[in-house]
Amino acid sequence: MSPPPGLRITLISREILTPYSGMLPAYVAGHYDWRDIHIDLGPLSQFAGARLLHDEVVSLDLANRQVQLASRPPVRFDLLSINSGAVPDVAPLLEGATAGPLPVKPIGQFVPRWQGLLQDWQPGQSLLLLGLGVGALELAFAIRTHFTQVFSSNRSDPTQHATAAELTVVGDQLLPGMPESARSRMRTLLAAADIQLVEQQRVIAVSAHQVHCESGQTLTAHQVLDVTGVKAAAWVSQSGLLVDAAGFIRVDEHLRSLSHPNVYAAGDVASLDGQPRPKSGVYAVRAGPVLAHNLAQHWSASAPARFRAQRAALALIGTGGERAMAVRGNTSIGGGRGSRVLWQIKQAIDQRFMRKFTELPKMDLVVPALPQGLQSESLDPMRCGGCGAKLAADPLRRVLARLPSQSSPQVKLGIGDDAALLAASGFDQLLTVDGFSQFINDPYRFGRIAAHHCLNDIIAMGGVPTSALALATVPPMGEALMEDELWQLLLGAVEVLNQAGAVLVGGHSAEGPQLSLGLTINGEMRDEPLTKAGMQPGMQLILTKPLGTGVLLASAMRGLLPSDQLSAVLDVMDQSNVPAVGILRQHQVSALTDVTGFGLLGHLGEMVRASGYGVQLNLSKVPVFHGALAALQAGVQSSLQKSNEAVLWDFAVDIESLDVSARANAAVLVDPQTSGGLLAAVPTAAADACIADLMAAGYTASTVIGEVQAGASELLGL
Repeated sequence: MSPPPGLRITLISREILTPYSGMLPAYVAGHYDWRDIHIDLGPLSQFAGARLLHDEVVSLDLANRQVQLASRPPVRFDLLSINSGAVPDVAPLLEGATAGPLPVKPIGQFVPRWQGLLQDWQPGQSLLLLGLGVGALELAFAIRTHFTQVFSSNRSDPTQHATAAELTVVGDQLLPGMPESARSRMRTLLAAADIQLVEQQRVIAVSAHQVHCESGQTLTAHQVLDVTGVKAAAWVSQSGLLVDAAGFIRVDEHLRSLSHPNVYAAGDVASLDGQPRPKSGVYAVRAGPVLAHNLAQHWSASAPARFRAQRAALALIGTGGERAMAVRGNTSIGGGRGSRVLWQIKQAIDQRFMRKFTELPKMDLVVPALPQGLQSESLDPMRCGGCGAKLAADPLRRVLARLPSQSSPQVKLGIGDDAALLAASGFDQLLTVDGFSQFINDPYRFGRIAAHHCLNDIIAMGGVPTSALALATVPPMGEALMEDELWQLLLGAVEVLNQAGAVLVGGHSAEGPQLSLGLTINGEMRDEPLTKAGMQPGMQLILTKPLGTGVLLASAMRGLLPSDQLSAVLDVMDQSNVPAVGILRQHQVSALTDVTGFGLLGHLGEMVRASGYGVQLNLSKVPVFHGALAALQAGVQSSLQKSNEAVLWDFAVDIESLDVSARANAAVLVDPQTSGGLLAAVPTAAADACIADLMAAGYTASTVIGEVQAGASELLGL
C-alpha cells in the first residue's frame, strides 16, 4: 500500500487465484465456496501498483539477476523476494510406482484434482491420508464432514457416515511437537469420527493406492493422499543460493539470504538460521511485516527489522462438524460437541485474514520520480519531446541483438540501416498500420496481443504478412529497466510476427507517458482478396471469437474483473487468426472482416454497405465472454462505447429505451474489440462443416450468428 519511491514491483505467480491453505479443510468440508478461499492477485496487484506475471519459475540466474520462466522471457531484478512455498517430499517413497499419491501441496493443483476425484466417488470407497500432522488430521475430519453431508441419511448427525467412505490416517508420530494430552484427545476424536488411526508406522513405499510400512503392514485404498513433509522445489535448491539439507533457502534474522544479499525469502521456502520452526503458515504470516519493511528499506541506511519466530503458536485444529480443538504449549482443549466456539474463532481469524486481500479500499497512487539510488543515470525532470526522447543507442542496440534473427528473401536491408530495403515480388502489396497503449501490465503479453491485432487487417483480406515496422514508446525510468521493458515488448511482438511469416525490419523507439506499440504491416496478395463486399442473400454469418474484450479490459483496469476471467480473455486475444482464414477459404468464404474497434455491428455495417444487402442477426447466437454482460449491466464501459452505439439505429434499436438487461445485450454488440475474431459470410451448405473445422482448430466459440438477406437489417432476440 506504500511502495517506496521509484521501486517497480513485479509479482510472479503460477496461480493468479492463489488459495489460502488455512481455509482448505473448511472448503473440503463444504463450508466455503471455491472463490472464498482464493486471493485474486489481479486486483490486488493493480491496487498495489505492481506488475503481475502469470507464469511458473523454472530457474534463477543469480549472476545476471534474472528469473527464468516456463512460457515467457526471463525477468530481471535488482531485489528478489522468494515466497513460493514448498512441494511434497514423497518422491523417495515411490520406488518405481507408475502413479504416486495425490499430493495436497501445492494446494492450487490439489483443488481441481480433488474435485475430479469427488465426481467419480462411490459410497463405500476408501481414502488413506499419509501423514499425522495438523494438516493431515484437519483434512481427514473435513473429508469426513463432506461425505457425511453428501451420503448420510441423517446429515445433522456426524456419526452417521459408515457407508460414505472409509478413512484412514497413517504415519510415524501423531501431532509431532505437541503434548501427549493433545495426542490423547485427538485419538478419541478420530475414533468418534470413524477415522482409523495407524500410528507409529514408518512408511517405506507408497503408490496411488497402497502404503507399505516398515513393519510389513500394507494398507490399500481407492486413493492415497499425501499430506506429509515438504521440501523446496528443485529450482530453489539448484539456484545457487545457500540452502539447508532439504533445499530451503537459509536466511538470517532479517529474512535475507546468507549467500546473496539482494535475495530475501520467507514462509515455507525459507530456513531461518538459529530459529528452526515447523513449516506452518502462522510463521509466514508473522514474517510478512518484517519482510515488507526490509524490502522497502533495502537501499536505505536505516537498520533492518529482525524477525523473531514465536516458540509456541496457538493451533486451532478443525475436528469436523463445525468443531475445533485448541493446542498451545502443553495445554489442549475442545474438539468435541461443546467446541463450536473454537471453530467459530478459527473461521473468524481466517476470514479476517482474507478480507485484507479482497476488500481493498480506494486508493490514489502517486507515481514518484526515481530516486538517485535506483537509477543507472540521472533522469532529467524536463524530458525532451523531440528526437531527444529516443531511447539511448546502447540499450536499443542490445535489445535488437537479443531478438530472434530476422531474415527473409524479400528483405535486402533490414534493422540497422536508415530504412528497410525490400525486394519487389510481383504480387499486389497490402499495407496497414495500427497500435495502442498498454492495457495489461505484462509487456511481453501486451506485445504479442498488439502484434496479433495489427496483423489482422492483412489477414482478414486473405493476404500474407511479410514485414513490419514498429513504433514503441517506453515510460522514462532507469536505463536497465527501460531496456528490459522494450525487449519484453518487442520479443512478444516478434514471436507473433514470425509465426505469421513476417519479419521486423525496423522502427522507432521513444519515451512516453506509458508503454505503447504501433506496427506498420506490409503484406502480399498471393490469392484473390477477401473483401467486405461479397455477401449474397442466404449466406450464413460466422463469428470466430467471443465479444466483450472492451468492457472486460475496462473492468480489469478498475480492478473489478477476477483474474481467471481476464486470463481467459487474454488467451483468446493471444490467438492468431491465420489458421481461421485458411479454413474459411476452404469453405468458400465470400466476404470477410475482422472485428475490432467499431464492434461487431460497426464492422458488420461496413459489410452491409459494401455488399448492398441486409442481415438478420440472432442475438442469442452471438458468443460473449463470461462476465461481459454483467460488467455492462453494472455500468462499466470502454472509451469508444458511446460513439459505437450510434450504429444500433441501423437495426432500429434505441438503446436508451431498453431495460438494464436488454441494454447490456445490445451494448455488447458494439463493444470495441482488441485482437478480435473474424466475421465471415459463407454458403449455407458449407456452414456446418466450416464451424466444425474452426472448432477443431481451437476457435471453440465459432458459431453462425445470422444470415444475409435482401431486405433491411434486423436484430432478433433483443
